[in-house]
Amino acid sequence: MPRSPHLVPLLPEPFSALACPACGSSKVEVRGSVWPGIHVLGVYACRACGLDFLRDLPVGFAVDHPMAIGIRDGKLYNPSNGPGWIHVPLMNGHADQRPEEVGIERVVHRHCERIVVLNALDFLYGHVLLKLYNAQYYLDHHPGLGLVVVVPRMFLWLVPEGVAEVWLVDQRLGDARNWHTGIDRFVQAQLPRYKEVYLGKGYAHPEFAGMDIERFSKVAPFPLDQFLERPPHITFVLREDRLWIGGPVLKLLYRVARKLGRKGPLLRWFIHAQDRLVRRSIKRIRRLVPQARFAVVGLGRPGGMPPDVVDLRTLKMDTQTELAWCRQYASSQVVVGVHGSNMLLPTAHSAGCVEILPYDRYGNMVQDISVRYHNRMQLFLYRFIDEFATPRCVARHVVSIFTDFKVYNQDNQVNIFQAE
Repeated sequence: MPRSPHLVPLLPEPFSALACPACGSSKVEVRGSVWPGIHVLGVYACRACGLDFLRDLPVGFAVDHPMAIGIRDGKLYNPSNGPGWIHVPLMNGHADQRPEEVGIERVVHRHCERIVVLNALDFLYGHVLLKLYNAQYYLDHHPGLGLVVVVPRMFLWLVPEGVAEVWLVDQRLGDARNWHTGIDRFVQAQLPRYKEVYLGKGYAHPEFAGMDIERFSKVAPFPLDQFLERPPHITFVLREDRLWIGGPVLKLLYRVARKLGRKGPLLRWFIHAQDRLVRRSIKRIRRLVPQARFAVVGLGRPGGMPPDVVDLRTLKMDTQTELAWCRQYASSQVVVGVHGSNMLLPTAHSAGCVEILPYDRYGNMVQDISVRYHNRMQLFLYRFIDEFATPRCVARHVVSIFTDFKVYNQDNQVNIFQAE
């Protein structure tokens, strides 16, 4: 079996590099695995103290925060003091397991006896996408292992070519919080097909700069060497559940509006206010970049933009809409949006971005940015601004990216010693 820090052995030699969470003994016997959805857990028995337990295999967020559960008493063992957003859904799911069948389609592109399984299931869109990004590494660095990708069906369009199999799960993202014995039954029925099985680590924050997004979306990203040759294009990425808000008092009122109901007139006012901020930003950008073209994308109702702005917002998503959005990103030198998973695909395709970053997301800075560059260009092309930034501030950064690009690129990409 190949040895790699990025592979977790499952069959025929299961992962056993762990200690009993109760007594710390290394005399632990492996008895199988459980696949309830997001988590993949080993089934273990401690020969020293007699504890039977489930323990996260080191994939996804369990790489840093593996949880263990006592089989007989349901007790949580959290040795790394992992955050509640990881262990609370796990424990709630374990206590209320869903026995019904889950629709799963096994799509086989080629039969392999030795496989690595990349489990990308999660209840958050961005987490699924980040885990799926790991696929390129396993395709390129472990060609002797067939890659099996486990994803919600809505992500099928992003699965790269070259995978051996895709296990498509018919499940809403929110349902992934639960413990699904139907998923486990499906996986247990598949495992005997293979001689060797590994798990891909599914890192939550993989390396972006070496990633080829075209292998996933089938849309080529904006070519940086054509930054000045192509017409200036800016795309605003908007959401109705996380808004660009004009000040702290308005933010407080917005929170009140959310509590009163997502469809109330006060909440609609805040959505229209975001549109006004975008319109004012466009107006200011046009003063200094008059030839600029603009587009707006996102989950929301279209309308309220100047007539020459391409408004691709919609309340109903499908693959064709996703691809149309990706083509907009790929034609954009700059995308503008509020921090969140909604920025992952835009920044993977565009040349740069201006991101509105809320105070409570400072610890998550850049986690939603698919950074395309290893060098100083990432400092120039990725701008982070205050959550209450004005249209003037947004416009200044967007205009700067266009007007300062030539000199900055010349000084930092051309007039330097290149590796020979």
